[in-house]
Amino acid sequence: MHSFLLSDDWKKLMEDYHLTMGEVSQQSIEVQTLSELMNEEKCRAYVEWLMEHIGSGSVRVASSMLVKRVANLLVAPVLSAATYYNNGIGIRPEHCHLFHLAAPSADSAFPYMVLSDARVTVPEESSRESWRAGIVKELFADCLTPFLKTVAAVGSVSKETLWENVMVRIAPVYSYDEEQDEATCQRMRDDFSFLAMNAPGELFGMSKNPLASFAEKGQDGCFTGRSRRLTCCLYYQMAPEYCLKCPKQ
Repeated sequence: MHSFLLSDDWKKLMEDYHLTMGEVSQQSIEVQTLSELMNEEKCRAYVEWLMEHIGSGSVRVASSMLVKRVANLLVAPVLSAATYYNNGIGIRPEHCHLFHLAAPSADSAFPYMVLSDARVTVPEESSRESWRAGIVKELFADCLTPFLKTVAAVGSVSKETLWENVMVRIAPVYSYDEEQDEATCQRMRDDFSFLAMNAPGELFGMSKNPLASFAEKGQDGCFTGRSRRLTCCLYYQMAPEYCLKCPKQ
């Protein structure tokens, strides 16, 4: 196993995003890999189960919440590792296991994720841009996008809503902290600008960059996530409140 996967930095990221590595807990009451959820029949059955499990009231809401959760479990830590530590976490959808724990073991009714395998790459100083593009392609075009398209189909929810759900989990990764050194801050600016604006659609398995509509320039001239959503994630339909950025408020 690569040393980064044993490091305190990676352990902290996994803790922050409810991600683990190894085998799925034997206490799990439901397990699905992302590759299985690319199959419409299996995805529909799981989303219908999830709807009942989280009390969302509809498969549409459950589908939206599922994509939000997966973006937090997988996308955020992989991008964090690349930007903050220059370590690329290579994953395949069959190695990404969503699982649910039975109460009272579970702190949440939403799924957790365990990676049964992963590989680590590091960029050469002169080729970080091509390395970064490879990470984006593997994470999105090869893994997240096929899953997202299937969820959109079975949940009858727009891809735009689901991609904005992804963006609201990505944007906080690139929020500045006064304790960060200038080199890290510059990587944050460069990586977010690439991801949200400049990366070609092919890296996402799309005809155009699906995140570009959900970024805007901040007062400092740098790109950031929109301060107000363009689409509604439907959270208000399962909770007595709206999201802070909800366009319906």
